[in-house]
Amino acid sequence: MDFRGSHIISVKQFERQDVERVFEVANTMEPYAQRRKITKSLEGAILGNMFFEPSTRTRVSFGCAFNLLGGHVRETTDVETSSITKGESLYDTARVISGYSDVIVMRYPKANSVAEFAKASRVPVINGGDGSNEHPSQALLDL
Repeated sequence: MDFRGSHIISVKQFERQDVERVFEVANTMEPYAQRRKITKSLEGAILGNMFFEPSTRTRVSFGCAFNLLGGHVRETTDVETSSITKGESLYDTARVISGYSDVIVMRYPKANSVAEFAKASRVPVINGGDGSNEHPSQALLDL
């Protein structure tokens, strides 16, 4: 599957060959992760890191990876500092935030909330965890 421009909401989207391809690409990125090589391949790109539930490893790892590839990260780490607290829907939040981002990683405590958010997003959304439902990046890491 070609994931470019696609939402990653569920580990069920991945066939075995997709997982193998992710690992192949990850292996080629090692020199950048170890800071032996520098790239600016994401220069000018913005990651919207939206974590409405506590996270350290997932939030920081996505942000660091994006920075190491030359991109910029904008974070929202508390639902109380977002317009969701004022009653804004996930749909409306997605429409606004996706206008400022090239990709969004989202964690939200309610099951299926990231899929709901992704339906309204103009850019790809990666599920960083939606309650007890899914956490595809963690599933890949576990493999």
